[in-house]
Amino acid sequence: MSGWPKQDGSWILAPAADADFDEVMSWFPDAESVDIWGGPRFRYPFTGETFREDCRIDLMASYVLRSEDGRLAAFGQSYERDGRGHLARLVSSPPLRGQGAGKQLIRMIIAALEETHDYDECSLFVYRHNLPAYRCYLSLGFRVVEYPDDAPMADRCYFLTRKATRRE
Repeated sequence: MSGWPKQDGSWILAPAADADFDEVMSWFPDAESVDIWGGPRFRYPFTGETFREDCRIDLMASYVLRSEDGRLAAFGQSYERDGRGHLARLVSSPPLRGQGAGKQLIRMIIAALEETHDYDECSLFVYRHNLPAYRCYLSLGFRVVEYPDDAPMADRCYFLTRKATRRE
């Protein structure tokens, strides 16, 4: 990936390195937190190997957001889904939740996707009961749309999309 890492103010987005997964794993203390983040097929308890397998790191772009002092602030992934740039497994470091790291991660992943792809929209799924994440996504311009036919858990999740920044 040319042009990496990407910097925006005091935040730095970079491709996730293998060592980053060890810290991200520490952000999930129980099965419920893993399910909310990774979905029902994500194994818990996990090992380093099963965590990486369930993140599907060979099939998705994985990113980390760092603060300017180098601390790992957030993690997220993206891939193409139905012709959209789809965001997945978005999470902020527990001490930084509610401080803007998640929003910055999403903005920077979308910008990175738009640099390399010609998507009209970005999309993501969120559990209906995950209100902090849901409110974050709405504040970034995502809107609930009809649930895709092939997507699981329609009774438990919302499907949200937003127009590509360059198309707003």
